[in-house]
Amino acid sequence: MSSVLELSCWVYKRMLPLYADNLRYRYGDEMEQLFREQLMDARKEGVSGIGRVWRSAVYDAVSLVGPAYLEPVRLWTVATLLSASVIFLTTLSFCTFRNTGVVYGCALEPELQAAQTSGPDPTGHLVPISQGHKMFLECTGESQGKPTVILATGRGLGASQDWSLVQSRVSEFARVCSYDALGVGQSDHVPGDDSISDVVENMHDLFHSAQLPGPYILVGISAGGILVRHYEEHYPSDVAGFVFVDSAHEEQVWRDAAISPAFPGSDMDLKSLQRDGLLPPPQHLTWHDDVPIIVLERTDLPPCSAFPSLSQSQCDQINAAWHSFQVDLSSRSKYGQLRAVVGSGHAMHQQKPEAIAQAIRDVLEEVKQQKL
Repeated sequence: MSSVLELSCWVYKRMLPLYADNLRYRYGDEMEQLFREQLMDARKEGVSGIGRVWRSAVYDAVSLVGPAYLEPVRLWTVATLLSASVIFLTTLSFCTFRNTGVVYGCALEPELQAAQTSGPDPTGHLVPISQGHKMFLECTGESQGKPTVILATGRGLGASQDWSLVQSRVSEFARVCSYDALGVGQSDHVPGDDSISDVVENMHDLFHSAQLPGPYILVGISAGGILVRHYEEHYPSDVAGFVFVDSAHEEQVWRDAAISPAFPGSDMDLKSLQRDGLLPPPQHLTWHDDVPIIVLERTDLPPCSAFPSLSQSQCDQINAAWHSFQVDLSSRSKYGQLRAVVGSGHAMHQQKPEAIAQAIRDVLEEVKQQKL
């Protein structure tokens, strides 16, 4: 990996103190790893992809320290200005001058660039939930008698804007909603260290306060997969199906730690694991739900340079373990399917939104067939 890319990762790490201590300690390692993977994947898209990764990262950081009432346009303007210089530096690490070639290419056709940056119209609003808090919710599309699709996020793990490429596609055939979790974006920024059960209750309050018709198709990416499984455990009648997008797994931390104690998160104590919905060793996931489930798995595996503390053998074992998690999740329902999404890394909602939209469409169709 180039020295400039390493510098970019160093800059990102310096941004993490902007996050609340509890979020940084719980998710900091995962956020660093994901940022590194996204930046490396973005080389395939050139300047547009690099800019998207940096803008998203800076937007999340700014939204956590800015007043909750700031307009989205103001936040995106600040994020764009702050990230302009690092975008330029990162681009230099992927492009060369004169006739020495370009690594993966540094330009996209205007039409493709427009397609990557387009999203749903700003139709969101703040919804009051319990304890006097408000959460930002954006719903688009018509229900057409189908279940509502929920694009899920957990506190500190993203905002509704991250789902824009998926939401714009799904809204063509279903009612679809995304939201900012408490502490992110336009939702209220409240102190505290919410457990996964707290986040589930916030979700439930939001959906019912906004009178979203159930049941729901829950879509979760990465740690969001664990979140939506916990939601179903609390409110099984609310859920009609799932789409897991390269989902994390409840056994992930202890199984990865068995490969290498140096792997991020392996030093989490029992209390922290429980708060995040993770299992301690040697417990195994018992969750099962015979509803339509599609598990989408990346095919572009992170290179070993993304795990500098691991040997090649350990890196291969970590990647093999991730695949086994996806296989396991697809077996948790008699209607489960596993799909490999060619050309996608972990940030599938930005790299292959059409694959997620198609999976949602297929789950909706399966739900419909079961009702006939």
